[in-house]
Amino acid sequence: MELLASLSIIGYILSTLSIKNMLTQFNQKFTHILFCVVLLLTIILTSIYTYNLALSHSMKLNFVIALLVTSLILNYLFFAFIFTKPIKHLGLILFPLTISVILFTLFFNFEKEQMQVDNNIILHIVVSIVSYGFLGLAAIQAILLKYQEYKLKNIQNSSLNNILPSIERMEKVMFELIILGFILLTLSLLSGAPFVVLDNNENLLQKITFSIIAWITYFYLLFKKFSSGVRGRQATNLALGGMMFLFISYLGTKIFFV
Repeated sequence: MELLASLSIIGYILSTLSIKNMLTQFNQKFTHILFCVVLLLTIILTSIYTYNLALSHSMKLNFVIALLVTSLILNYLFFAFIFTKPIKHLGLILFPLTISVILFTLFFNFEKEQMQVDNNIILHIVVSIVSYGFLGLAAIQAILLKYQEYKLKNIQNSSLNNILPSIERMEKVMFELIILGFILLTLSLLSGAPFVVLDNNENLLQKITFSIIAWITYFYLLFKKFSSGVRGRQATNLALGGMMFLFISYLGTKIFFV
């Protein structure tokens, strides 16, 4: 499995370099085609690695495997949307993060804190992960937006700022991702509600509590967007705040609440 992990890391490094090249040198059709082929092969390799990793631990779930699955979903969504949305720049953050997660799996002790996945909640898990994928991409977009705004406010130029789309376009894409993620998050909460009622598990209650807080955060952000046209720092802070609550809910309850 180490070979699969190594090949995946190399693929993401090459994909990152390709994105940087495409953003700085325009009209390179061959580079774009090569990038798509390399990224698709890399995602497939990462999928095989993720499956084998889960299979080697009897399809049990823990923090790191959940983090790897989430990163993989982010990459699938990124690949699907690069053909219709101006989001290539998100790869400059997404791919290094994915590399970090893969490296983490190589050194993590998988013998502790594992749980068997209940087949009855598979649909809920899938919808949840996809919603977190959209909202995760929106959070990366928000980070880049904050970087753009900081550089503009301080009248500083940078190579990254020069290759990013305009702030207006970045905000538009961020809200499109948030709307899709919010719809799926709503479905996730509705599909998970019966299990919360039937199972009085403290960890599950913590997860649903932070998921609801995240839902309220995103609802407030979208309400402000359509009622008063909120943008800028307030919009990016709310987007990142919602993602923070989702992170605690999905991955971090056992870290923050022992």
